[in-house]
Amino acid sequence: MPLKYHETPFHVTHSDEVASKMAMKTDLSLMLSNLIKDKGWTQAEAAKALGIKQPRVSDLVNAKIEMFTIDALFDMLDILGYRAHCSLSSLEQATIDIRKSDTAAA
Repeated sequence: MPLKYHETPFHVTHSDEVASKMAMKTDLSLMLSNLIKDKGWTQAEAAKALGIKQPRVSDLVNAKIEMFTIDALFDMLDILGYRAHCSLSSLEQATIDIRKSDTAAA
């Protein structure tokens, strides 16, 4: 039996629609976790900066992606001075670019 290629591990057990959202949430949570680590913040410091409670930061850094919406993750990136831009090159393809804002205070 030939091996089947899966775009992400989530595509093994979930529909394409759910798996794609889970993969995006994983990538966003990893980005946020790495930003927290790079800033040298404790979970309490990160919580204060992000305007959330420390257990939510724990959920974030422990990749409990089911606890977050994509909106909530983008909101945290916004607070840290990152902006997402979506470009629609065609009806079949779009890209999301997340960059540190030039005017970011965080």
